[in-house]
Amino acid sequence: MKQNKTILMIALFLLAALAVWRLWSVLMLFMTAMICSYLLGPLTRFLCRRLRLRRGFAVGLVIFLFLFCIVLLFSLTLPRAITQTGALLADIRVHAGNFDELVASAVSYLQRLNLPPAVVDTAAGLLAQSDGYIAGFLSSIVGTLAGVPMRLFDGLVLVILVFYFMLDGEMLKNRLLGLLPAQLETRVRAMLAQSNRLTWAYIRTRCFISLGMAVVTYIGLSLMGLRYAYIFATLSFVLDFIPYFGSIIAGVVEGFFALITGGPGLAVAVAIFVIVVQQIEGNVVAPKVQGSAVGLHPVTVLFAMLASNTVWGPVGMLISVPVAAILKIIAKEIYTYLMSPERVPEAGVEIT
Repeated sequence: MKQNKTILMIALFLLAALAVWRLWSVLMLFMTAMICSYLLGPLTRFLCRRLRLRRGFAVGLVIFLFLFCIVLLFSLTLPRAITQTGALLADIRVHAGNFDELVASAVSYLQRLNLPPAVVDTAAGLLAQSDGYIAGFLSSIVGTLAGVPMRLFDGLVLVILVFYFMLDGEMLKNRLLGLLPAQLETRVRAMLAQSNRLTWAYIRTRCFISLGMAVVTYIGLSLMGLRYAYIFATLSFVLDFIPYFGSIIAGVVEGFFALITGGPGLAVAVAIFVIVVQQIEGNVVAPKVQGSAVGLHPVTVLFAMLASNTVWGPVGMLISVPVAAILKIIAKEIYTYLMSPERVPEAGVEIT
């Protein structure tokens, strides 16, 4: 019996893998719609329970408020973000000569240390290309921001899908779960409840920590006189969602700009500030606020981040941690179901 279940699970997995491979673009659209409906679900349930609104009206109201906030946010911040980022790129190009002088000084210093010529040449090449890497990174941000309004029409299909997922998602979920055997249905509901709690715990704590990081970055860089503190703070907020490397990337960009515009003194001050803030966040704030809510080893997080970047691009790195945690729960439940099917989780688990 157990062998038949194993064969069936392998066959279903291969069939699902084939379907994903053939219908990847369509599945990404539906997955994006499901994620949006999941994030907007708590507000819809609040309106239905507290204000006694009909579900269809509550869903329409939530989507309208969400779109209104998105349009308002873009109209208030997008022009400023594009302008400041473009000006930042222009400043980097203007001060490129200063950077070349700094590179020449650094290479001369390495040569005086009597290092092997191969090491000096490699370091010189990396230093000379670093400004191009950073400028390209910022240029990609500008291109992404500028292309947002052009893709708003493509979001019409996404909005329609979000509406139907929010309206009938719970019914569809219950119907799909109802097709499963009673024992397996109980396991799947328990798994969904655990994934739901973990995901919302991560979202709340990560947004709180990243927002605090952005505010501190803006205040600190402004007090040090570094221009474009608004852009750097926004960059810190977004990249802080990427485990381990996000804040480092933001710090490198800030330190590089301080180096070419204010010299080594300002660069050192910015570097010290970034290191102190990151240490406080990583060793004090995050453990206290977030704790071990995700429960993933750093190696697992690193693999999930690289895999998500391969599958979804840069956006995938932002959601790599909750995705990895959910996959861990799924893998554990599948292993438990295959190896000890007689064990049944406690009944009565509800997804909030």
